[in-house]
Amino acid sequence: QRMFEVEETRSAKGYRLVPSLDPNVSAVERSLSRGGFTYYMPVEQRVIRDRKKTNAWTKRRFALLLGYVFVKDVTEWERLEEKTPGIEKVVKTKGVPMPILESEMVLLRKMEEESAEIAEAKLRWFQEQAEAKSRTRRMVSSLFPAGSRARIIKGFGEHQIGTVIGPDRDGRLKMLVQRLEMSVSLDAVRMEAAE
Repeated sequence: QRMFEVEETRSAKGYRLVPSLDPNVSAVERSLSRGGFTYYMPVEQRVIRDRKKTNAWTKRRFALLLGYVFVKDVTEWERLEEKTPGIEKVVKTKGVPMPILESEMVLLRKMEEESAEIAEAKLRWFQEQAEAKSRTRRMVSSLFPAGSRARIIKGFGEHQIGTVIGPDRDGRLKMLVQRLEMSVSLDAVRMEAAE
């Protein structure tokens, strides 16, 4: 995960990007903080697969509105526009910086919250899938020995009690429920007490 920091230079561009180690703060956010500005950059959370580790996933921040950062209580607009690295222009109408309504800010914050909830759910799902893939048939056999009784606690056949046949090739559990052979995911089964 490479993030970048803004550094001022004497080139025509006026700045350059330098690799940074903190993935939770963007280069523009760092630049505004150094300049003493109060800002808000709407971000969305996304789940990204780690390229170095198999079945490893992390959440990362991405700008919700690419290229836009909201700045509060600025008196020196020229300093913001000309002397803050990473800031290209201030959005203006008739030469005056354009304000944004509070209702629009609330909408952006709701969008951020929704993306964080979705990312958290996706991350949990990916982690569960990775855990299920890592279970071997031997592990499943030790958790649910053949011939033992188990209750299906969710999904198809919920509340039914059956006899464990053994694990199948997909990491699921084969069970015999009322003369019907079923394949059930491991998180949908609970061992029953011996009768």
